[in-house]
Amino acid sequence: MTPFPVATRALKEMRWSIFWFGLGMAVYGAAMVWLYPQFEDYLEEVASTYPEGILDFFGGGDITTPQGFITLEYHTFAVIIMMIFALVAATGTLAGEESRGTAETLLAQPLPRRRIIVEKALAVLAGAFAICLIVCAGWLLSVPFVDLNGELTLLDLTGATFGMLPITAMFAALGFLLGALAPSRGFAAGILVALVVAAYLVASLAQVVPPIEWLRFASPYYYSDGSRWLITGPVWWHQLLLLASSCAIFGLAIRAFQGREIGAGTWQFGTLVRGRWRAHGTR
Repeated sequence: MTPFPVATRALKEMRWSIFWFGLGMAVYGAAMVWLYPQFEDYLEEVASTYPEGILDFFGGGDITTPQGFITLEYHTFAVIIMMIFALVAATGTLAGEESRGTAETLLAQPLPRRRIIVEKALAVLAGAFAICLIVCAGWLLSVPFVDLNGELTLLDLTGATFGMLPITAMFAALGFLLGALAPSRGFAAGILVALVVAAYLVASLAQVVPPIEWLRFASPYYYSDGSRWLITGPVWWHQLLLLASSCAIFGLAIRAFQGREIGAGTWQFGTLVRGRWRAHGTR
């Protein structure tokens, strides 16, 4: 028996999702690097014609530089893709078990519920890490062979890639929490997709609409530093805040999962108070 049976099974089920997410992001990122020299002269010609507000909405920066170009064309959206992977994987490995009718079999194993959800979370984080590794393979196949004017290095892009993990962890934690509270995976995933879109729009609009500029602080996307990592570098307290939030949210997810009644088909906010499943109090 493997030391982490639940995590191993979850990773096996996610393997193709991980592969295709990673491959798609790697190919697109590498393509943007390869294309930069082809667009460099054109970008210098048209940069002045772009309305300043448009560039600010998509992260700002000087699009004539490699950092600004890759940020605008790739990195700001790569963060969103990782957030979506996190919520899909987290709700799929938890609430998805219930929708597939396999939750009872999973919970029948001689494992505490706390361990089950922790192993599920480890599998999702391992999957996100694997996606980042695949993306870095794309950088290896592009950056060393393209003239980026010495302004953007393989180390910069690798750091920015793995820098997406804190926001990924936070949305994974939200996925586990909603998966344990919502009536079904569909409810949980739908709410979280709406949250991803709202987080991006709020952070972006706040850059161009001064009266709501303060709202960017309410958006998790703002703290991902997706629009600034390659240009000015990360804000480390932002990353620490995301990690701390992930731990706090996941703590609530553990409590909710311990009290969830399988097949109830209703919102189960009471699990946050009750904390343990009444039919299996030791779990």
